[in-house]
Amino acid sequence: MDQETQIIMARVAKVGEMTETEAHRIVNEIYSDGIVSRGEAETLFRLNETLSATNPEWGSRFREALTDFLIKREAPEGWVTDEEADWLLAQVHNDGEHPCLEEIDLLIEVLRKADGVPAKLAHYTLDAIAHRIVEAGKATQVMVERVRFALFAGAGDGGLWVSQHEASVLFDTNDAIANAENDPSWNDLFARAVGNHLMARAHPEPRSIEDALAREAWLEDTSVNPGGLFARMGASFFDGSWFAAVTHDRRKAEKARMAAAEAATREAENVTDTENEWLLANVQGDGKVSPAEQALIDFLRAEAPGFTEGLASAA
Repeated sequence: MDQETQIIMARVAKVGEMTETEAHRIVNEIYSDGIVSRGEAETLFRLNETLSATNPEWGSRFREALTDFLIKREAPEGWVTDEEADWLLAQVHNDGEHPCLEEIDLLIEVLRKADGVPAKLAHYTLDAIAHRIVEAGKATQVMVERVRFALFAGAGDGGLWVSQHEASVLFDTNDAIANAENDPSWNDLFARAVGNHLMARAHPEPRSIEDALAREAWLEDTSVNPGGLFARMGASFFDGSWFAAVTHDRRKAEKARMAAAEAATREAENVTDTENEWLLANVQGDGKVSPAEQALIDFLRAEAPGFTEGLASAA
C-alpha cells in the first residue's frame, strides 16, 4: 500500500470522513494487496458503513479481503481464535446496532471457510440472521438460504448435528413469523433442522450412526420430496441405544426403542394424532401448530415413522 493511501486511511480513522474518490482508492488498494493489519481491517469496516449502499461491487470485495485477513493472515492459519472472534464481533457491533447484510454475509463466509471457530461466533451469526427475518416480518428465500448456510457451516457449534441453541433460535424465529407469507423453503428448512436435532438428541452416542444424522445430509437437499434419509433407521432402532439420553431410565428406554422400531415397520400414515400432539407439546408447548411445525410433523412422519412414538414412550 503506497504512502498516500496510508495517509488517507489514517485521516479516515481519525475523522471518519472521505471523498468518494478517496474511498474507492482505498478499496482498490486493499483489494489488490490484501489487509495486513487490524488497523486496515477496522478502516474497511468503517468504509462499509458508507460504500455498502453506493458500490455494487463492494460486498464481494469486503468479504474477500476480511475473510482472507482473518483466516490466512492472522495466526493460527485456518482458525479463528476466541480473541479474534471477540475482535470481529466488536467490529460488526461497533455502532451498537445489529449487523448489516454485508457484515452478516462476512460472518457466514468466515464460518464456511474456517477450519474452526468459537461457538459464540456461530451463535451470533445465526442470531443476527434470525433478527433480520423477525424485523422484516417474514422469511424470504434469500434469508432462508442465509439460515441454511449458517446451519450448514456449523463450524463453531453443534458439529455434525443441529444444536440445542440452533433449534431454539429456529423455534423463536418461527413463533414471530408463524402467520406471515414466508417462502415455502422456510418450512422445509425448519423441519429438517429441528428433526435433525431431535434425532441426534435422542441417541446418546450419535457418532455410531453419524452418516445418517450428519447435518450435511439433512440441510443440503432442498428437494420437495427428500425421501430416504431414514432408510436405515428401522434397523438402527433395534441395534442402537436410542432414547437413553431422553429418559435416563434403562427400562423405559428399552420400551421406547422397541416401540419405535415396531412403528418404523408400519406405514407412516399410522403415526397417531396423540404422538403428533406429544411432539409439539414437548418441543414447543404453545398449543398452536404453525405451518413450519406441521412441516416438522409431516417430515418425521414420512422420513422417520416410529420416532415420535418412541419419544412418547420414553417420556
